[in-house]
Amino acid sequence: METYLKLIQETALYDLVILQEQENVHAPKRYRFKGPYAVAEQENANRRKYPERVLDEAVHHYIKDYINTSRAVGELNHSDKAEVDYNNACHKILSMEKDGKQWIGESQVLLGTPKGDLLGGLLMNEVKVGVSTRGVGSIMKENNTVNVYKLITVDVVYDPSAPGAFVDGILESKNFMINNHGDIIEVAYTNLEKSLNSLPTKNANEFLIDAINKYLNSF
Repeated sequence: METYLKLIQETALYDLVILQEQENVHAPKRYRFKGPYAVAEQENANRRKYPERVLDEAVHHYIKDYINTSRAVGELNHSDKAEVDYNNACHKILSMEKDGKQWIGESQVLLGTPKGDLLGGLLMNEVKVGVSTRGVGSIMKENNTVNVYKLITVDVVYDPSAPGAFVDGILESKNFMINNHGDIIEVAYTNLEKSLNSLPTKNANEFLIDAINKYLNSF
């Protein structure tokens, strides 16, 4: 039985320590921040809970595949995609270490990039920002517990009034699956491609219209 996964975006965690670095008085300031990036076994503001085993497995894979290979970057504000867009990258995740039920992360602001410079400007002016996980997973409806999860990244988000108020939480409009190589694929597009590849010789126009309508109605 196929398991369809949803894109899950969590409420921001704001307990970050902002670190400034400067080689000399003439050099530009560099920014790092450190704090809890993910929390297990605790109901969050979206009323979801991540079992420790599920979250630990997801983070360990993320460390191995992204942090250890210097590919772990996050965007400024959440995206509705199951991949990271380098055009929106604002920070590089340097490490994630477990501390009790939390995963403490540390990031460096990507100065010299459009979103990184924007984030650096916000921090320079003491704007409070938070971090929020983005991943794909499935949720048990009876207890709102995430039982399957793959971490995509940790994004930087900010809202001056109410933490979490701007986060959609979970996008129900798209289905994703993880293939045998660990890659996340969008089911709707894949199903459309399969339909086009099996286009019949008879009633081709009706078949094509039906396949496209199914794809469009999946959003």
